[in-house]
Amino acid sequence: MARIPVGIWAQWPDGARWSNEGMTRLLGFLIEGIAESQNYVFRVVLPNSIRQAAERDLATLRATPGLDYTVHSPADAGLGAQGIEALAKFADAHVDVVGWLSIFPTFTAAKYLSAPVTTIFPDAIPTVFHEFSDLAWGPNGNHVVWRDHVGEMLGRVAKVVTFSNHVAETQAHGLFGVDRAKIRVVPHASPDLKDDLPFVEDRKKTPASVARAADMLRAYCRERGAAYFYDFPFESVPYIAVSTQDRVTKNLISVALALEQMVRRDRISMKVITTAPLHFGAQWTPLPGMLEAHQSQFDFLSIPDLPRDVHAAFYHCATVAVHPSFFEGGHAPFPFYEAVSVGTPCIVARGPHVLEICEKYPALADFTFDPSDHHAMTALIKEIAADPEKAIGAQAALYQKMSSRTWGAVATGYAMAATEHMNSHSDV
Repeated sequence: MARIPVGIWAQWPDGARWSNEGMTRLLGFLIEGIAESQNYVFRVVLPNSIRQAAERDLATLRATPGLDYTVHSPADAGLGAQGIEALAKFADAHVDVVGWLSIFPTFTAAKYLSAPVTTIFPDAIPTVFHEFSDLAWGPNGNHVVWRDHVGEMLGRVAKVVTFSNHVAETQAHGLFGVDRAKIRVVPHASPDLKDDLPFVEDRKKTPASVARAADMLRAYCRERGAAYFYDFPFESVPYIAVSTQDRVTKNLISVALALEQMVRRDRISMKVITTAPLHFGAQWTPLPGMLEAHQSQFDFLSIPDLPRDVHAAFYHCATVAVHPSFFEGGHAPFPFYEAVSVGTPCIVARGPHVLEICEKYPALADFTFDPSDHHAMTALIKEIAADPEKAIGAQAALYQKMSSRTWGAVATGYAMAATEHMNSHSDV
């Protein structure tokens, strides 16, 4: 049976990063899910500027280009960059789909597409965790523009997909007034990085597997010119892995405070390595200023833009992973699944996203902490670092239970929402 073509609208702005962003990682999982379910093909449309980075990343997936997904940009038709409206005209003229799935509700050029559009609505963070400044809330402030663009698109699209009930109810419906009948809640499945590290057996660490993962990290750092890490002993230096970006909800400064407590008060040998770029001198984030004032730049380190396999190696070498975010749009955050899938225990901050999944998996609560209490985070890190085998044993059993939902089911849910106008489905 011929697969149903669903468009993926990826209106990435010029200069935006592709690697290791939450939504690009989600797209990768969805494409692998489509490869598993074999009912649909995703046709990814994006600007010329991000095409090469996207293709390099997608080529690492467990999916077949041309069968499970295709990639399209105006260069296919000999066109250069001509603005977002032109991108939609290109898509209508050259990409045959029955419906569109927009990765973000801020991708406003989706309104120019002819086929029905369903948008993913990850969350409404700028309206819930906003900045108090004219830059944010002035007449053309960042948050004002975001709110207006999102409100416009949510009013135009055929369907809205959220990752969780708390976002569907309190934000999509509560803040933006989206009709509940128009919302489809499609929870994530468990990310699994084990295939990115084929030398790791049974999701367990061994001296040999950690050494190979450390070699991968060093090789990548040499390739990108990160001199401090050319010979860094990832396999022997204990570190906390923090895979996120430095944004208002991510709460990275609490990890910096926990590190200060461990290193300078408790005299524990520990570092933090994050995938978030550190922008020293920036005023929009307090983290770099704190690191500079405390001279912690050799304890709190950054390796951004990790390819998928190196990202898995980054987790595998870590002592513990920490996700300190106050809020996520989905359930248990990706870092928990990802770290545990390659043998590293993880702790997460309690927020509505975690509380929602704890209703189904209460054992997860043992590995959570109040995001406002870095002392509690420190105590939990120290406890796990003292006996990582105990923690990973409990978390591995929990991970297995949480993995009953497949990415094939998730991807099918998204595709069904985007093609619901073709059939009688009312639920995903």
